[in-house]
Amino acid sequence: MAPLHDAAVAFGRKGLESLCRLRSNNNTHLRSISSRVIVANNIHVAKLNANLTRASAPLTHLPIITNHTRCYSSSTINFGTNQTESISNDQTITANKGGDKGIFAKIWDRYSFQGQQKRIILGERLFRSVQYRANDPRWYTEGRIPFEFRPRHAMTTMHIWFLHKRLLIDTVDPHLALLVQEELFDILWNDTRARIRAEGVNELTVNKHLKDVQQLTFLHLTHYDHAFQEFANDDGKRFEELAGAIWIHVLNRDEEAYNDQLKRLAAYVEYQYVNLMHGVPDDYFWEGRVPWGDIPVFTDMKDNDGKALDDPVTEVEGLESLPEPWVKTLTDAGSPYYWNTDTNTTSWKKPTL
Repeated sequence: MAPLHDAAVAFGRKGLESLCRLRSNNNTHLRSISSRVIVANNIHVAKLNANLTRASAPLTHLPIITNHTRCYSSSTINFGTNQTESISNDQTITANKGGDKGIFAKIWDRYSFQGQQKRIILGERLFRSVQYRANDPRWYTEGRIPFEFRPRHAMTTMHIWFLHKRLLIDTVDPHLALLVQEELFDILWNDTRARIRAEGVNELTVNKHLKDVQQLTFLHLTHYDHAFQEFANDDGKRFEELAGAIWIHVLNRDEEAYNDQLKRLAAYVEYQYVNLMHGVPDDYFWEGRVPWGDIPVFTDMKDNDGKALDDPVTEVEGLESLPEPWVKTLTDAGSPYYWNTDTNTTSWKKPTL
């Protein structure tokens, strides 16, 4: 194998071994359910309620302490303690930049009709943005990524990871960001279940296949976490580790993968990470508008012997070209239909060019 391919294999194996040791040391396990935000310390909540009953001071003057917040995805985060809430008179949540909300503000976000509606709409917008980018035909024609279930799912989860990392560092409304992240993963699993059914598997095995896909998904996400955390100050090793992650999860350990292809995909991950973490304005992000930037240019690629590759195929089996602004989507049963994103109309029949 060529040098970068060798490095991708070595670093990929090394990264996964490190992740396995980390999971063993921390005694943590991947689960097959979507993320749930858990606010611990029931004793403190009971004391707080007792204090609220006796206190005559306004609610906004009471300190709210959150010991530990966990988000089930590729990493677990902690928030600080002794943070205060701010609620306006009309029950609109006013976010303290970098601060945390009080218990009643969190309950409002989670259980109120307005709170649920807000996070569902934002979660759907973010996921459809991911779906549109991950299903771009250029990945599977010019980019030569196999148009199969696992590579396509890996392209989706790659872009989910970018949004996941952005939501983790959000300072506009950290608590709502965690709820949106939970909603985003719920939508991902529902979409994954529909795509599994679309593959024609037996209905009795759908949940088993979903569990397997979830485990692969979290290994994929954690591999990116490992690359950026372990090699934050070493650009060369981080790039090699990203190439390994892409070779394992996107190219499905293809022994004939091209170094040139790996380099361009790894550079895309580096660029997109910086773009989502530092380039997208908060106002755009909280409206569900994600400027992904350009897809890598896959022209003039060379094989591992330095020879120019043949022109990429323009038609791939199963990949449909649709006129703008139509997109193909699936029902919960896995049946395809077509959606016009401008007029919000749907059709069972494929629109013509």
